[in-house]
Amino acid sequence: MIDTSVMVAGLVTNHEFHLLARPHVAAAAQGQVPGIVIAESWAALRRAPWNLDARTVAAALSPWTDQSRIVATQASAYAEVLRSGRSLNLGGNVHDLLIALTCRDHGLPLVTLDRRQSNLATELAGLDTTLLLPTW
Repeated sequence: MIDTSVMVAGLVTNHEFHLLARPHVAAAAQGQVPGIVIAESWAALRRAPWNLDARTVAAALSPWTDQSRIVATQASAYAEVLRSGRSLNLGGNVHDLLIALTCRDHGLPLVTLDRRQSNLATELAGLDTTLLLPTW
């Protein structure tokens, strides 16, 4: 599965990582994506720096209008985040952990462009994670 960083980069042709992300978005268009990734992608594409209109965003995300292509986050993942959020000092990365837990709960690997997400998914969720960026 892909996360929001890959979804946005793969959909925006002038994104600096478009060429890295596009094949993964194309593959995901034939498969499944966590619902939280679709929602986050909608929000990211509508705000700066992309500022895309709602019609364009809806068209870009149209492969996932079929419910069978959306993977739901289980209530247990939200409960886990609420129980551990304080000790993990979660902030904006709460969504990253929910995406990782969704992948974990469905037995699916994660592809990301976000180093922080890659570390979080590997360390906290025990996921097989592919970081598209070179490691440092």
